Amino acid sequence: MTNRILSAALALIFFAPYPIHATKENRILSGKIVSTVPIRKSIVIHLFRLDVSASGKVSLLTKSDLLGGKQPFRTLQIQKPGDFSFRGLPPGVYSVIAFEDTDANGNITFDPPEAFGWYNRLDGSRFSAIDLRGGNNKEPVRIVLRRPVPFPHREKETEHGRLKWINGLPVLQLWGTPEERGYAHGYLVARQIVDFFEFYILEDSWRSPERYERIFVPFLEKNLNVPREFLKECRAVLRGMRDSGADLFVDLLGREFTLTDLLAINAYIERRAAFPGKPSSCTQFAFWGKATQHGPLGGGLVAARNMDGECDIRKVTVSHFLLFAVTPAAPDKKRWVSAMWPGFVGTISGINEDGLYSMENAGGSGPGPVPARVTPCSWIQRYILENAGADAGPEQILAMMKSFACSEGGITAAGSIILWARPYTGQKIPAFIFEGGRNGSAIRFPGQVRPFNPFVLMASNHHKLFGYDPEHPDYSLGLPISFSSRWRYEAGMNMLEAWSRIGKTLTVDDAKRLLQTVAHGTTEYSVIFLANEMKILVAVDDLKPDMWDAPYLEWKEFHFEDLFR
Repeated sequence: MTNRILSAALALIFFAPYPIHATKENRILSGKIVSTVPIRKSIVIHLFRLDVSASGKVSLLTKSDLLGGKQPFRTLQIQKPGDFSFRGLPPGVYSVIAFEDTDANGNITFDPPEAFGWYNRLDGSRFSAIDLRGGNNKEPVRIVLRRPVPFPHREKETEHGRLKWINGLPVLQLWGTPEERGYAHGYLVARQIVDFFEFYILEDSWRSPERYERIFVPFLEKNLNVPREFLKECRAVLRGMRDSGADLFVDLLGREFTLTDLLAINAYIERRAAFPGKPSSCTQFAFWGKATQHGPLGGGLVAARNMDGECDIRKVTVSHFLLFAVTPAAPDKKRWVSAMWPGFVGTISGINEDGLYSMENAGGSGPGPVPARVTPCSWIQRYILENAGADAGPEQILAMMKSFACSEGGITAAGSIILWARPYTGQKIPAFIFEGGRNGSAIRFPGQVRPFNPFVLMASNHHKLFGYDPEHPDYSLGLPISFSSRWRYEAGMNMLEAWSRIGKTLTVDDAKRLLQTVAHGTTEYSVIFLANEMKILVAVDDLKPDMWDAPYLEWKEFHFEDLFR
């Protein structure tokens, strides 16, 4: 027995996959925590060890790692901002995050938001790696704690606006001229506008204040077409913000919030025209007529969307989700509702009082020069919602859109896929899809592509007509279609086609199931619109420290008029 034990011990020594000294803990990672906000509780610091491939490629820390369950390698706690160090670490590559643990549960919390930060080499960028394979960290590991400011739960009101909570969601009611509405908008939600800009536009979308100012600001100042009415309202928003007394300092830029920053919010999707990147992951559906006539919808139209991809690590696009209920003073303008965020003068998720629905998915634009005279898609959609009724068909809406064409001939220079829909009253085309890029566009009608059912439509993030070659189905506008866009379209299409084959009558529950089927942990909010009943259902992701699962959560129901009371 003794000989067998000795033999086993010798085998462990001589045949272990790594030499014993390779696992010796002999590294130190040191740094400093600073904060832009007062800190009253202890600070928890999580150290994550990163995977390194055989070729030496480091897998950087991601949002899905932090909120999807990846466990920290080490954790320590300090009582106030200042120096910290992890000692006795094995050689490897690491990332560090820190937060004020206000509820003393050891985990990051977003409700209420905790001051939170991480190590990055460039302030405002994603999680940077710290390589300790060759020794201790040579550059300082500095982490800045920041914290957004949620909407107040008390009602706020000014002359032409009111911020209130209806059925558990914040609603900004605005009325009057564009200048009056803009001023009230800025006055009532000033700090939240700055939060959305700093934590989503700068930190999550551009991931670099330097890149934002070097690329996007010149684009906004030189290439953006800002219609006069749009500019007036934006200037009024800024005046209201300044008069509110709120702190308008943007820490990541070291200056106060400006008009250009407000335009950056409204034109955030136009970044794809200035700086191409990966599209987001939105999906939309509509069904009506024979698809719904034998059920409770009675043939009425249902339009549904997942808003995916605007998922910042602080969950500001959840905490700052905002319903707008806008009443223009001009009698020839339509009232409209928008599901967006503070600072938006336009909308990419809107419905007007006649039941006209307009919601945008990111699409492709194709290679080419950076276009000039680019009108934000959010303004184009808002303009049409204010000026078109339920009788507006594809020809009228396309003619209105074409008045905003950019220098390259296209209407939505960043590449957009917009579902337009209206109440179904027997008309041939109650819903259609606009597909556009920098140099052109196409209208997609029901039944033109799969699913061929003439009473359903769907869209993900790739064009099916404009710039689409059926000989190369994995490409759109000459570029590969993302796997995400293809599988979401296939999943939704196959479900709709199966339901058509068995003659299923579609309901609101089926709209929810479709949205759940194409969700994959990045849906910050979902909308279902019952056009003939003028009912709006909204599901917003929660503020738990996990992924974004809006269509699986509670649905809040509103009648259009409820939002104006």
